[in-house]
Amino acid sequence: MNKTPLYMKSIIYLLLCMLITFSACTQKNKKINVKTPVTDSVTQDTTNVSGLFYKRLQGTIGDKSVVVQLHKNGNDYNGSYYADGSSYELLTDTILNENEFILFINNSPDYYFDKDLQQPRLHLKRFGSGFTGEWISGKKDKTLTVKLENKYPEGSYPFTFNNYKDSIKAYPAKAKSPTAEISFYYLLANQTNESAKWLNNQLRKINEIKPDEDVLKALQKQAKTYLNGYREEIKDANATADNEMNWMNYTDYNNQNIQFNDKGFVIISNFNDNYSGGAHGNYNSSFYRFDVKNQKKLELNDLLKIDSNLLQKILEKNLRKSYNIKPTEKLTTVLFENYLKANKNFYFNENGITFLYNPYEVASYAQGQIVVFIPYSDLKDHLNIDFMKRIAN
Repeated sequence: MNKTPLYMKSIIYLLLCMLITFSACTQKNKKINVKTPVTDSVTQDTTNVSGLFYKRLQGTIGDKSVVVQLHKNGNDYNGSYYADGSSYELLTDTILNENEFILFINNSPDYYFDKDLQQPRLHLKRFGSGFTGEWISGKKDKTLTVKLENKYPEGSYPFTFNNYKDSIKAYPAKAKSPTAEISFYYLLANQTNESAKWLNNQLRKINEIKPDEDVLKALQKQAKTYLNGYREEIKDANATADNEMNWMNYTDYNNQNIQFNDKGFVIISNFNDNYSGGAHGNYNSSFYRFDVKNQKKLELNDLLKIDSNLLQKILEKNLRKSYNIKPTEKLTTVLFENYLKANKNFYFNENGITFLYNPYEVASYAQGQIVVFIPYSDLKDHLNIDFMKRIAN
């Protein structure tokens, strides 16, 4: 059997995270990049692309119950799951064939300390609508049986995963012309009930699409505006040599993933990675939390009632734990400032709340995204009772 390793470009940490898994974006060294061929004019690769899916997979890794959110876009698999008090990001390592692949498992703080860390893998084989396989330790000295089924119990929702791409050459007559490329991987709830209609309206808002506007046509319009802006920006450039034109390869990649899908809650991770000249690109992850049962977008005060200073102390305690900052050390060993306040960019699951800070928000670009998980046990006296009844059920 021929194995085809696939590696990520250094532009992004991915995808998410998502993230991300969350923390979906601390992996800067690996990415599957499937490009649309570029012609002299704009090229388009629209929806219904073969090989796209989202699956909510429920089952076990060893003796532990897990729910895996898995996405496939072209030759790239990515996703996340939670176990043993940590969130894990799943990214493509090796595609063996159409029905068999290997994912590497990343935990953001672990990777922060050791970029050469021997990461565990998931070796999965398609079995019906789900997967079977093995969890393999980083040192390859331990394996666990994996069984995952594609399930949507009451309070979870199926989605289709869709794609639109557009690209253009800066100099159509040049064989090695720089290009601008924009892509959208976007989700749509694929049922016809009221919950799905409400969810699709929220997804439109994330993509800045009007409620009565066709999603594909709206994305085509956004892509056209981006590419027209690129034409205008580079029209007076006089670059001739290949190395002088590198800065003119613009990209704008947008990716929606499911972070949580259970108990009437859906959390969307919206990841953007872009480059428009300069020393490096920029990327960020944003989370959107929806109470589908009550058709409401959730903010932090819907989950807990707590003094901001107390929440800051809890955040800082868990930051120290995750990033191995000793009590005698200042937080500036990781952050810009010697404190960490809660932001509005968070997600939750059955075990706790995770706050994610994008590059330059509280730390340097080189630090990557800062991800801090707070278990509910640290917040037990401040949690909304109705929320806890649902999430813990």
